[in-house]
Amino acid sequence: MKGRHSYLVVLTYILISTCLIIPSSRASVPQSTLGRYYDLVEVPGDMLDSAAGHEIKSLALYAKKNGAWDQVLVQVDEKTEKGDFVLPKGPEANGSEADGKFDARDVIAFMARDAGEKAAEGEIPDGVSAMDEIELKDPDSGKSAWIYLAVHDGNAPECKAEPVAKLIDTGGVFNFRFPSYGYDGLINAKEKKDTPTIFINKLWVTKRAGGNERNILDRQKIRGSITFLGGVIEVPINESIVSGGVSAYKSGPVRIITHSQMYPLFPMGIKGPKFYIDSIMSDTLTLTTTTMSVPFDPGSLIHDMTLAFSTDLTPSAKGMLYYNSRNLEGVEIDGKMDDKEKGLDKGKDEWRMTTGPQGTQIQFTRFDPKFLKNGEASSTYNDDETDENPPENFPGDVGAAADQIVIKSLEAGSYKIHTFGCVPENFYQGRELDKEHLEAVLAVPNRPISIMASGKEIKNQGGTPRGVIEK
Repeated sequence: MKGRHSYLVVLTYILISTCLIIPSSRASVPQSTLGRYYDLVEVPGDMLDSAAGHEIKSLALYAKKNGAWDQVLVQVDEKTEKGDFVLPKGPEANGSEADGKFDARDVIAFMARDAGEKAAEGEIPDGVSAMDEIELKDPDSGKSAWIYLAVHDGNAPECKAEPVAKLIDTGGVFNFRFPSYGYDGLINAKEKKDTPTIFINKLWVTKRAGGNERNILDRQKIRGSITFLGGVIEVPINESIVSGGVSAYKSGPVRIITHSQMYPLFPMGIKGPKFYIDSIMSDTLTLTTTTMSVPFDPGSLIHDMTLAFSTDLTPSAKGMLYYNSRNLEGVEIDGKMDDKEKGLDKGKDEWRMTTGPQGTQIQFTRFDPKFLKNGEASSTYNDDETDENPPENFPGDVGAAADQIVIKSLEAGSYKIHTFGCVPENFYQGRELDKEHLEAVLAVPNRPISIMASGKEIKNQGGTPRGVIEK
């Protein structure tokens, strides 16, 4: 009997230990049929033969789940003959170029997590006359999932699923809402006209995504200087001297697409660089490409330039942890710059993160190699709330992380900056870095899903920053 008691004690210990192990970091990665939760998928029209030529309002997207058809969210985005997205709203909208019919240059967008089982051959939902099968394949696991674009005999039924993207535009307000996070855009008041911008002025993570819904971001900042005429004229740069903003946009149930034009106001009539900012936003993801256009004007040639693109946090972010690819141990954000923080590696990072009970943000910035021909990039961090850095909503730097470039003799031409951002769901599980969940996020841009339809195969571009209107 004594031996049996010892056996039960050991067994109980093993069971308790197992239960303690199970809710590890792996449990926090959201699950889906494909195993890819965060991916925004984009399928070009030339892969969807059955839908070609049909009215967009007749199209619907279905997945087979547990043996039944489930209508899921889809967004059809039309493109112009040049390949630009049709953006029907804003002062420079090009909505007149839409024809309402689906063709080879158009695309559909949806979330990879909505894909399901493979349907039996010839099986279609009620009211559907034709259907394109789309197979998604994870390059890491080799696992596949399927989704189906259907053509209805008349108008497609309205999808009852809750949209994952919402834009609130009421003139003086330009706010973005997603199930995992929300943010308010900074309003530019230059030239006696309030213009919404894509710059973040306030951001919070929802309770669904593991946040506390308090504003954790002071504002996105641009800081630096540009010198012209061989270094004779130096002009400081920050977002307060920049004019312009969102010029065209589209808001749909799956993603919001914006095109912005911004330019600094320089003295003496000097023509500074123009910035074209293209953003695609969906649940958890923000994908932005900034094109810097340096004019072909001998009097405006840039002699040297220092620019830092940063996110400064609010006092509500205190207690969060900061990590990046070069500093995996992490440091605590508290508004006081200690020796460990001062000693962080300032080399250009591959990714960075702030995480805590307030929520999580993961992002990276990649510069056009042409930018760095005569310059260098680095990643900086400052957590000192006594260092005021106006204009800002909250004085001082709190967990302020930046990508900085220092360039000599920038030639005329166009240069691109690609930024990827993700607000993952329920990432924070304690002090230890959740590397598996981090890799699940970074897989979106770094290891894209394969898409197969109509005998063609491509890599998904839905999670990659790129231009939406080429300049």
